[in-house]
Amino acid sequence: MLSDPVLQWTLTLAFSATAAYATLRLFTDRKPLLIVGNALHLVMSLVMIAMCWPWWTVLPPLPQTLFFSAGTAWFGAIVLLQTRRRITRAAVGGHSAWHQVAHAGMMLAMVWMILAMPSGTDATMHAHHHGGLEPWAALTGVAITAALTTSGVLFLVELIRCLRGRTTWLGHTGDVASGTLMSFGMAAMCWPMITG
Repeated sequence: MLSDPVLQWTLTLAFSATAAYATLRLFTDRKPLLIVGNALHLVMSLVMIAMCWPWWTVLPPLPQTLFFSAGTAWFGAIVLLQTRRRITRAAVGGHSAWHQVAHAGMMLAMVWMILAMPSGTDATMHAHHHGGLEPWAALTGVAITAALTTSGVLFLVELIRCLRGRTTWLGHTGDVASGTLMSFGMAAMCWPMITG
């Protein structure tokens, strides 16, 4: 997917950091909704690392598509339950519904990347074709990249507020930092697909 070694290594390090953070949170957060959310983010981070490298194309796309579709539905359900006040902010780590929308968007972006990217034998054909994305993939890719960038900016603004001391809960600050890194990293992965 990526051909620039600097970008490959930079994003590998970024997604390794988000994977490490999700793993840490799996051991420190014992609330069921947080466990599922952190597990989804851990798998997402690991697949994003794989997507940085050419060998990702040998991984079967169907299990990934099903997994991240389920992740999108999971966070979508959390948004619905939270906005209808069926679950509290405390149950989801003190985060608002917009955080859950951002997480659903990340999961949906994973589905888009898997469906839009050639895999397996298609990747070899695509490398010789250089035809770019199908129109549906390009248009939805622009929307997804814009959504990821917007989420990244919102997370960054919240992170700055946390670091200035308005929010003292370290877990929340770490969650927001991880969301910032994941959003911007995923946008950086999507953009070359659209423009390439």
